Amino acid sequence: MEGVEVLHAHFRVHEYTRHAHESTTVALVDSGAASFVYRGEHVVAPAGSTFVINAGAVHTGRALTDQGYRYRVLYLDQAALTPLLAGEPGLDGPLAFDETIVRDGRVAGLLDRAHRVLTATGTEPLRQQQALLEVCHALRERFRGRARAGRVAVDDVGREVDHHHRAVALVRDYLEAHATDKVLLQDLATLTGVSAYRLVRIFSGTVGMPPHAYQNQVRIRRARRLLALGIPAANVATLVGFCDQPHLIRMFKKYTGVTPAQFVAGVRCG
Repeated sequence: MEGVEVLHAHFRVHEYTRHAHESTTVALVDSGAASFVYRGEHVVAPAGSTFVINAGAVHTGRALTDQGYRYRVLYLDQAALTPLLAGEPGLDGPLAFDETIVRDGRVAGLLDRAHRVLTATGTEPLRQQQALLEVCHALRERFRGRARAGRVAVDDVGREVDHHHRAVALVRDYLEAHATDKVLLQDLATLTGVSAYRLVRIFSGTVGMPPHAYQNQVRIRRARRLLALGIPAANVATLVGFCDQPHLIRMFKKYTGVTPAQFVAGVRCG
């Protein structure tokens, strides 16, 4: 994903000299303990913890013990995050954190999922962005406190609900019309005038699945029709927007419980 770098590493003897990154560093320590000097303090990040280093901040890095440490890192470029965070109160400024270490199961779980999504073959950008957005939002909530929402007047409640319904309808129509495209969350946010994070929550709560899953469902629906017409699966994969036939097979079975070949065999028998 552009603007996001992923590192999975196990270090035992390697020591980082004093250095800085242009991007924000968000690391999940899977085992062992990492030790580094940051902001003039000696910091220890044990297994299960998350640590964040702001862009441009000088720091070091080494293993605390001879066993070393294993960690997974996201390097997040602010330019890549700005479109995702735009419009979300308290989240649309520069990505910077006042604290360094956090032990939070929800943050760790979201980071774990983000790494699996970002490194999986054939994952759609829409799903990658959603996973990344959830991480950023959780980190801001945990490190900086929740953004305070102003009181909503009683007369505004109905209008807000109507706006949510319109936003969901717009997104569904857009995904139906652009099922084969690589849709980005900022596209949907611009379309609806709702922040990306809030839009995902509204859409998921109303439809029962996030936008990326809905788009895949549309693709599978179309794939079923094409396969039933006798079009080869390799061609169908391209026609409905998947990157290749293995991607189609994985998603088709996930959504239907059978492979494309099994589906075609069933159609022929019927």
